[in-house]
Amino acid sequence: MAISPHLIFEDDEWQIDISIGQEGRQQFALSDKAEALLVDDLEYGNRDIVPWLTTKTLALAGGAYLRDEKTDARDLAWSITGADGGREATAEEVEAVADYLTSVEIDQHAVETVKEHVRKTRLSEVMSADDIESKRERMNGLRGIAKDL
Repeated sequence: MAISPHLIFEDDEWQIDISIGQEGRQQFALSDKAEALLVDDLEYGNRDIVPWLTTKTLALAGGAYLRDEKTDARDLAWSITGADGGREATAEEVEAVADYLTSVEIDQHAVETVKEHVRKTRLSEVMSADDIESKRERMNGLRGIAKDL
C-alpha cells in the first residue's frame, strides 16, 4: 500500500519522507523557509501527512531536496510517487503555499515548470503563474531599485 508524504523529526531536524520512483522512500531535507512553512505556519508535527500539493510545490521550488545529491528540482518532483489522497490541502494551506512560492527564489531552469504547476493546481485560485520569479528576475529587479536610489 502506498504511503503519503509525511513530516518526520529525526536527528534534530525536520524532514519530509517521500516515495521516489522505484527507489522506495527517501527523507528530503527542508530549507529554513520550507520548515517554517510546515512547522510554524501550518503547524504540522512529527508523522503528520503533508498534502500532495504542498509536497510537490516544495520539491519544485527547491524547499525539499535530497541532501548530498545534485538533482534537478524538476526531475526530483517528477519522480515523486505514492499516494496523493492522504490529506487534502485546506484553503488556508493553499494560501500559505502561494505566499511561500512568491517569497522564494526559484532556479531559472525550474520557473516554467513551477508556473505550470501553479496553473494546473488549486494554487491558481489564489495566485497567478506570473507571480513566480526566478533568482535572475528578482536580482534584476533589485538592481533596478538600487540604480534608482
